[in-house]
Amino acid sequence: MTFRVPARTLLITVGKIAITVAAIVIIGSHINFGFFESHRHKLGAVTAVVVLILLASQVSIIAGLRLKLILDAVGQRCPVPTTIQVALSGFFFEQVAFGFVGGDAMRLWLLHRTAIPLRSAVEAIVIDRFFGLAGLLLLAGVGLPGLVALLTGFHWLSVVAAGLVAVAVGGVLAVLLLTRMARWLPPTLVAEIKSLIRATRDNPGVRNNLLTAFVLAAATHCMNVVVFLLLGRDLGISLTLWQWFLIVPPALLISMLPISAGGWGLREASFVVGLASFGIRPEEAILPPIIFGLGVLAVTLPGGVIWLINRKRAASAAAGPTGAQVDDRAADAPGGPDSAGVEGARRHRRELMRLS
Repeated sequence: MTFRVPARTLLITVGKIAITVAAIVIIGSHINFGFFESHRHKLGAVTAVVVLILLASQVSIIAGLRLKLILDAVGQRCPVPTTIQVALSGFFFEQVAFGFVGGDAMRLWLLHRTAIPLRSAVEAIVIDRFFGLAGLLLLAGVGLPGLVALLTGFHWLSVVAAGLVAVAVGGVLAVLLLTRMARWLPPTLVAEIKSLIRATRDNPGVRNNLLTAFVLAAATHCMNVVVFLLLGRDLGISLTLWQWFLIVPPALLISMLPISAGGWGLREASFVVGLASFGIRPEEAILPPIIFGLGVLAVTLPGGVIWLINRKRAASAAAGPTGAQVDDRAADAPGGPDSAGVEGARRHRRELMRLS
C-alpha cells in the first residue's frame, strides 16, 4: 500500500525546514565557534538538574492540571494522571511534528480515546491554547516597552503611550473582525461559545477553574524566565531577573510562530537580537536558548513512549474482539480445532493484550 503526502502539506513542511535552516545559517555566520566551544562546559550539574525539573513540571504536571481544570469547566471529567499523559504526548509532538498543530492533534486523539466527546475535546484544547498564548502575550506586553526602549533609544513612557494607542486600535479592529467572522461560523459553534460565556459568568465553579488554568499558564512562562536566569548565571551572562523578563517572553512568543521546525532558529535569533541590547555577544547569547530547546526536547521524550503505548493498545482493542469471536466460534463449532489448539490461541492473545 502506498501513501501520498498532500502537496500542500509537503510544501509547508519544506518551507518550515528552509526557514529554520536559513535562520540557523544567518546566526552561525555571526558566531565565533571557538568561544562557543570554550563556554559550553560551564553549565553546572545542579543547574542542569533544576532546569530539567522545572521544564518537566511545566510539560507534565502543570500542563496536565490546566487541561484537567478546563475539561471540568466544559463538563467533562478526566483524571489528572490521564490529562498529564495527554499533555506530555502533545508537547512531544510539538517538538517532532513542526509546531503546535501536531501537538494539538495528538492531544485531541488521546482525549477522544478516553471517551470524551470530540466537540468537548476540541473546545478544551482551543481554550488551553488560548490561555497559553494569552499568558505569554500578557507577560510580553508588560516587558515589551522596556525592551523596545532599549532597542530604539526612545523613552519608555513614549513607548507605553504608543503601545496603548496600538492596543486600542487593534482591539477595535479585532472586535470588528470577530463580529464579521461570527456571521460565517456554524450556528452550533456560536452557540457553544455563548454557552461557555454564560457558564463563566453565572457559575463560580467554571469561572474559578478557568481563572486557575490561566494563572497556571502565566506561571509556566514565569518559570521559563527563571530557567533562563539560571542558565545565564552559569554561562557568565550577568543579567538580572527583570532584564531576562524583558527578553524571554517576547522571544518565546516569536518562536511560537508556525513558520519554523519546533521554533528552532527563530528562538535563537530572537535571543541574539534581544541580548545584543545588553552588550551580549552572539556566541554567548545563543547558548541559553539552545540548552533550553534541548532541555524541552529531553523532558518531552516520555510523551513519545506514551503515544506508542496508546497506539499499541488501540491496535489491540481493534483486533482483540474480532480474534476472540473467531476463537469462540472455532471452539463451539462442530469439527472445529481441538481444545488444546484453541487454548493455546487464547493464551497467545492474552499475552499480547498483557504486553500492550
